[in-house]
Amino acid sequence: MRIGFKTALAGLIASLGLLSLTAVPAHADKPSIAVAPNAAFKQIKLDGTFMYNEYTKITPYHLKSTKKSAYMWNDLYTKKLHNLKSYPNYTWYQTATGTKGNSKYVRVSNFSETKVGWVWAGYLSKGYNSKGYQVTRKRYGRPTYAGGPFHVASTTKNAYLWDWTHTKVRANLKDYTNQNLFKRHSVRMKHSGKETWYAYVTVKTKHGDVSGYVAASLLTPGKTTNHANTDVVYPDDFTSTTDYLEYIKDSNYQKLTRSMMALFPNTPVDLGMSQIAAHNYSNRIYVDGDDGDDAVSTKGYKDIIVFRQVSKYLFDNRAASNETKIAGVKKLLDQAGYPQSKRDKMTDYKLGIYNINNVPISNLWDQTPGGKMAWYSLAVGKAE
Repeated sequence: MRIGFKTALAGLIASLGLLSLTAVPAHADKPSIAVAPNAAFKQIKLDGTFMYNEYTKITPYHLKSTKKSAYMWNDLYTKKLHNLKSYPNYTWYQTATGTKGNSKYVRVSNFSETKVGWVWAGYLSKGYNSKGYQVTRKRYGRPTYAGGPFHVASTTKNAYLWDWTHTKVRANLKDYTNQNLFKRHSVRMKHSGKETWYAYVTVKTKHGDVSGYVAASLLTPGKTTNHANTDVVYPDDFTSTTDYLEYIKDSNYQKLTRSMMALFPNTPVDLGMSQIAAHNYSNRIYVDGDDGDDAVSTKGYKDIIVFRQVSKYLFDNRAASNETKIAGVKKLLDQAGYPQSKRDKMTDYKLGIYNINNVPISNLWDQTPGGKMAWYSLAVGKAE
């Protein structure tokens, strides 16, 4: 996805958490394994295996009894944080050991690290909980376990997005096959003796971004070619010229593009040429922080003719009607020495065209005038 490449990619990375793909430890943005210097516990031995995702070395625990209270304490032993019997299906991961008087204590964390504290060792048994879904591995390596893009291909087969406990469905990804998905990480979950890999992804819904775990087997590598109900698709999010043409044909916001294509009836639209026009020769609104430095190589094309005056006119008159815009485009092409009679003969050229025709985009409401994106480009070139 590009608005300008740098800004859009940075926004995408930040929204999906991809900045932590290579972070060590992977939980660097989460609470430290350090213990308060005035902790009530003695002989403390820190255990960073869970925080560092060393699942072959971690020490997992589960409750010996889910019927008895088993309190989790803060470092100072002044506050009960949680009663573990309220979470009978959890596996608890060791982050430190220590003593208090003659008693042994273990500081443990749930998988999401939202519940961390000290528990009397006598309440716990080593090993994963046999109930529910338990995370036994976590991986960040790309491209198998992180990165992307991926998409859900089937609009009929359920592809549930679960919370980390696998008890709450956050979304059904079969309803979002028009989105590209990026894995932040993957986990292996064990349930009833079977282990399955799940990927952590984020999907945009009408209620905002929703993140969770989906079975990795339900994701298809590559970009989606389903652009239904998508107002804007950026130039690098198409997989082929055929994909791009389908979008132009079906999108309600591509009426101007369709009318401009008709001005070059014998010059076929080409995705590569369109990407060159969009990134190298366009007039567009730049979002905050975008320097516009996203030019692409023109390799594979020659004799490129750029209609800068057209893209500038469309940008300057982006609020005008399509009829007004097309009339202006025709006039400018004629003035540039490309009347209809000449355009009809441009059979050996490829048409590069990409337009976002002053379209409102919700996530840009505070970054562009009126929250709208305008991006116009027109060029032709010959394939080498």
